[in-house]
Amino acid sequence: MNRRKEVAVVSSCNTKFVPHLAALFVSILENSDPKVFVRFYVIDDDIELESKNLLRYSVKNSRMNTDVEFLKINKKFFKNLVTSDRIPETAYYRIAIPELFRGKNVERILYMDCDMIALNDISKLWDLEFNGAVMAAVEDAGFHQRLEKMEIEADSMRYFNSGLMLINVEKWLEQNITKNVLKFIEENPEKLRFHDQDALNAILHDRWIALHPKWNAQGYIMAKAKQHPTAQGEKEYEEARRKPYIIHYSGHIKPWSEEFKGASKKYYEKYANMTAFRCVKSFPKYPLYARVQRNTELSH
Repeated sequence: MNRRKEVAVVSSCNTKFVPHLAALFVSILENSDPKVFVRFYVIDDDIELESKNLLRYSVKNSRMNTDVEFLKINKKFFKNLVTSDRIPETAYYRIAIPELFRGKNVERILYMDCDMIALNDISKLWDLEFNGAVMAAVEDAGFHQRLEKMEIEADSMRYFNSGLMLINVEKWLEQNITKNVLKFIEENPEKLRFHDQDALNAILHDRWIALHPKWNAQGYIMAKAKQHPTAQGEKEYEEARRKPYIIHYSGHIKPWSEEFKGASKKYYEKYANMTAFRCVKSFPKYPLYARVQRNTELSH
């Protein structure tokens, strides 16, 4: 397969997390093929205009052949689902993301959580052959028994982390994955420990292909907190630790917190320092900087 000249990256956040999303986007641009146009799509959870402007400035300052588009999720998808302080409506957003590309000329999208930093060229993932699979992802370290606990019959007990999903848009829409996942959540709330991630695995269990863990080096992989149940899997974990392509700060303590002590904090700091949220004080074009700072987690 020839490398595509445009890649689509999708993420979701609110105003407080935009600075961290900016760090992710800048890290992607700084490490990807400069000839590839990177189009970022942000699921807009009521992001303030000033923060949107700073995000756009951050990516354009990195390079020009890129763009940011803000999208809104139709909340009708979630009207029958349980929400709470622990499980907000936004937790369901990634399930419906492919529906936003219905009728558009977008073959695949890379969904990424905003607590990630890219250290390698994500456009390499556009060389991957799906061979009929709906998506590609990385196994979730230490949760290999979730399908069994949810009483899901599957050819494999592999369980993926939904923080990074390379989605075959046509197959997802063709097979009504969004509708089926939401139906599973509605009908089986007692089975769900990791809510939308559990439901995605329940529906997609035999319809995804595994990426090397380098592409989603989760917190407990980097910290050696959990072992893979197979020797080959453990070997790949070690390879991911030595040379991660994407670091996923998946633990409760994030790298923008003073409590985070992991060595990988340096990668977050490097790219956060390249965003407008860190350096905009020197640009009088953005007089509302102080207000933005007060409303983001960088000031917490």
